[in-house]
Amino acid sequence: MKKLLLFLTSVVVLGSFSYAQVKIVAAYNYPPKDSILAGLKSIRGVNYAANPFGDGTPAIVATNYYDKGHVNVFIPIGDDSLQLVWTSPTVSAYGGGSTPRYAIFGDLDNDGRVEVIYQSSGNGIFIYEWDGVKGSYNFGTKPSQVIDKNTAPGMKNLGGNVEYMESEDVDGDGQNELLVAYNSSPSPTNDVYYIISAVGTWSTNNPGFSSFKIEYEGIRGELGKWGLSGGTPYAMIAADFLGNKKKEILITNWNHKNVTILTPTAPNTYKLADTTNGKQNYKLGGIYDDVALFGGMAFDVDGDGRQEVYLPNYTYMKNANGIYPTTGHVDMIYYSPGQNTNQIDSSNVFVIDFSHLIPNGYPLFGYGYGDIDGNGKPNLYFSSAYPYNIVTAEFQGGDKTNPNNWKLSVLYPGDSTIISSITIKDSAGTSDTTKYINRAFASKIYDHYTDLFKTGHEDMILPYQSINDSIAVTTLKWNSSKSVYDTTVMKLLNPKRWGLRVLQGSAITGISVKDIKIITPRDFMLYQNYPNPFNPSTNIRFNLPVKSNITLNIYDVLGNKVATLINDRVYRKGSYQVTWDGRNSNGIKVASGAYIYRLKFGNFSKSKKMILLK
Repeated sequence: MKKLLLFLTSVVVLGSFSYAQVKIVAAYNYPPKDSILAGLKSIRGVNYAANPFGDGTPAIVATNYYDKGHVNVFIPIGDDSLQLVWTSPTVSAYGGGSTPRYAIFGDLDNDGRVEVIYQSSGNGIFIYEWDGVKGSYNFGTKPSQVIDKNTAPGMKNLGGNVEYMESEDVDGDGQNELLVAYNSSPSPTNDVYYIISAVGTWSTNNPGFSSFKIEYEGIRGELGKWGLSGGTPYAMIAADFLGNKKKEILITNWNHKNVTILTPTAPNTYKLADTTNGKQNYKLGGIYDDVALFGGMAFDVDGDGRQEVYLPNYTYMKNANGIYPTTGHVDMIYYSPGQNTNQIDSSNVFVIDFSHLIPNGYPLFGYGYGDIDGNGKPNLYFSSAYPYNIVTAEFQGGDKTNPNNWKLSVLYPGDSTIISSITIKDSAGTSDTTKYINRAFASKIYDHYTDLFKTGHEDMILPYQSINDSIAVTTLKWNSSKSVYDTTVMKLLNPKRWGLRVLQGSAITGISVKDIKIITPRDFMLYQNYPNPFNPSTNIRFNLPVKSNITLNIYDVLGNKVATLINDRVYRKGSYQVTWDGRNSNGIKVASGAYIYRLKFGNFSKSKKMILLK
């Protein structure tokens, strides 16, 4: 007989939200043998920009731990595909340490060209700027600029990691700043809260004469009055708490989920909360050492012009009864009319409590907001492990601090057919099969009323961690002569190696899962020339999965360009053949020997060798 054992509490749904309103519309099966793309099996975070290139094309940036760390940029193709268009180059030194953990789109030098920004352990913060060429999606082959000790004098140790960062104009001076909570070591002196702005501008692959100004530096060991000396920095989140079109910055660290407020008082000038009344910080976890592990988000859920900050809870401590009392908590930080941000206490906190919905001890990770069911009521989204991949709190209107004005439910449990291991037990001819469901969790999700595929439906981007590339199959067969089980173990390729999924609002009944093509360089085919060896000419064939800008060059074995067969021309999806007559760019027949033909498509290329014989 066969049994499907789910060693988790059953999914419970509270409120009226129906699974019928969502479906998976895209899922990326990473290639396990591709050195870089296999790193997308464990994506710590994604970020999104609706129109970064000025032509209406959205983009996603995703983290990738492989080979000391990369980031990958995707764009949507049509209404059902994503294409990988850029991968950051391999770092020459340092990196690793499970970095980058987060990447964002920004424009830190304020020149109107989008940048990809992320932290690399030991290197600092990389900035790659788009070249501005329509359709290129080219962010360069080396950083446009790096925030480190050389470019930002006074910056501390560059090792460690950054779980969250954001970039916007927080002090109202017309210039974007980068907010970074830097977790480094040794902790008291090198854990630092930074606000950084650019001096000058840079371009693709070229820093120019630019540098950086550290507008604010909060060193952990010096901030004990605000509860910041006792735990790792995790996030700095800008929000318009007072509804006056000015930003304050909520700081949170791993010290009983401590929070405090940093206020911009003038350009490049910042002040922490007032310490005179003892209300300069507040520990949301109380006696329990919890943390908002992936940071949080600012959002105005009730439309009153005052933003709140939402911090999902990563439960860490049990009580004397072995229970995690703060399971499922999401802390809303808000300010009512008449309050000011010079202080923070329990009157600024409301807890959205999912504890009756998810099992005790389950952490909450990522966050987002939107209206995925299209009923006009805003939803907050938080991610966790299967079978609670996405839980939601739908605000019904009225007082946002009244629990009765929220409906809590499981929006998307995850996929029960993603298996981590199988055990087959054969005892005296009776076979039992037990399948263990993978408990992968959605990490730093992205949804801000996002319409990635421009279909008019909301899209939620779900990066995943902890999905295995293989399924371990253990067979136990009873050996009656020895009165023991003989054990054999084999591994099968996991058919659902989903590192990235897109969840879309839908009116279709039930949840339907549809594997959508994720177009990577592997899908661009360059075939061996024919004939080979050849004389006097040969044919070169290639296949394009999407419309692309193509260049096809011939090189000698020393890397010198011999001829250009296609020069930056747009080709539609399909198969093509080009003939090379053995002549160079000047029309002169080349010598016998080995040559390389290279097909360049976008920011990637493929090459093959051929032999000319005379």
